[in-house]
Amino acid sequence: MLFPLDAVRDAAFPRDAVEAVTHPDPFPFYRLLRQERPLFFDRHLGLWVASSHAAVSAALGHPALRVRPPAEPVPPALQGRAAGEVFAQLVRMTDGSFHAVHKPDVERVARRWTLADVACAAEDAARDLRPRLPANAFIAALPVQTMARLLGVPAGEREATCRWAAQFTQGIAPGADAQAVAQADAAAAALMAQGRALGLSEVQAANRIAFMQQALDAGSGLLGHVALQLAQDPRQAAAADASRDAMRALVREVERWAAPIQNTRRFAAEPLTLLGQPIAAGQALLLVLASANRDEAFNTQPDRLDVHREGGRSMGFGAGPHACPGAAIAIEMVAASAAWMRAAGQFDHYFWRCTGFRPLSNARIPVFEQ
Repeated sequence: MLFPLDAVRDAAFPRDAVEAVTHPDPFPFYRLLRQERPLFFDRHLGLWVASSHAAVSAALGHPALRVRPPAEPVPPALQGRAAGEVFAQLVRMTDGSFHAVHKPDVERVARRWTLADVACAAEDAARDLRPRLPANAFIAALPVQTMARLLGVPAGEREATCRWAAQFTQGIAPGADAQAVAQADAAAAALMAQGRALGLSEVQAANRIAFMQQALDAGSGLLGHVALQLAQDPRQAAAADASRDAMRALVREVERWAAPIQNTRRFAAEPLTLLGQPIAAGQALLLVLASANRDEAFNTQPDRLDVHREGGRSMGFGAGPHACPGAAIAIEMVAASAAWMRAAGQFDHYFWRCTGFRPLSNARIPVFEQ
């Protein structure tokens, strides 16, 4: 028995919080978790599951919970390889002194782009990609293409650069096969060579890759959910068309409500107690960000999509030491590209019915009927 409640035996519910990511509607299941077992050990998954805002927030801020297993700072499949050398220098995948020293540099890079810079890059990418890509390929390509423009990648190098970023991301993912890891090695070498040519240090060059890597799934998921909402609700779409501020408000609320990044993980570096539960050193925790966003203790009427929400809050970009420095970039990128497509008459009859979600364990990215 994966869960002791009769309701979860119903086929309408996913088996667990990982399967929930691609379920047609995971939020009733998340609500049940919050109400009955906000922090529990799932024996089927072999890890702790945190679903309430209190549990997720406590885990994200706990100094003994790390982004990587203490004994495996680099995944075994990547050790001794080019992709592994880059992985070891990614600020988002490290803790301790390395993270403390280098995170401010990543934040400074993110702050150097104004919202106008982001909007210009996103609109340019949309103009380039919309005529030549179907919807699913478009939402996959636009975020990384936008980031490549912000990073100053020359037009003639963008396709290769974005392909390398995608190959690196796929090859470092858990369960990647030998071919994917080999492609990630080649991609890492090419992208690091670009960074060195720009005069960047090894750490700076690695985190230049991270800007593109992070844009891929998180940006694609957010763009896909915003497109889905705009296509499904013409009245709401018309209201969002009224101004860029209105479109931003829609994007922010969709990010909270749909939670493109459904979960993240942490690993106990030492024994600890979290909300009264004893967690052993080395154990993993699945933090269900999507569920925390729908917690009534965190947001009022959380299941309601409300673009006029006062004080709406989201865990989707993380919190604590690993809070994402690119949250404003992601919101503006999606708002600008969606606004341009709609104003240019390039939106209607492009995003058709949603047929499901990409088979990922943490990102909920819509798949549109072609």
